[in-house]
Amino acid sequence: DAGRPQPSTHRTTPSIPYNNNSTMVSRILIVLILAVVALSANAFAPRPSFTGKSVSFGTALEGCRVNAKKEKIKRNRENMRKFKTTGKRGTSRRKTLKKLQANKARQEESEFISKCFTTVPPPANDQANEDNRRR
Repeated sequence: DAGRPQPSTHRTTPSIPYNNNSTMVSRILIVLILAVVALSANAFAPRPSFTGKSVSFGTALEGCRVNAKKEKIKRNRENMRKFKTTGKRGTSRRKTLKKLQANKARQEESEFISKCFTTVPPPANDQANEDNRRR
């Protein structure tokens, strides 16, 4: 019995080499990464615009654009009404009275200024001319 190897008392599990286990894990990770990339590639791919049908997607961007266009149309209509010059709009009674008062004040001021700068020949002017002639 001495020449024979003794059977071991504990059981050994079949050993899987470490190298095979790590390559299997790395292969699984690579497959998972490729699957994720393949699924997300549709998000970055351009959609064909030459299709015959008009397909609308309910994205937030298009909804925002529609809202912006509606708001712009509304603003333009309001501004057209606000700055329209035809008709009686903009000629309130108060404005016309203020214009009349301003015209009256302007006329009085121009009359006053014209009176300030009018020159009237002095009355002694005739006597001064006669004195100059005598000399």
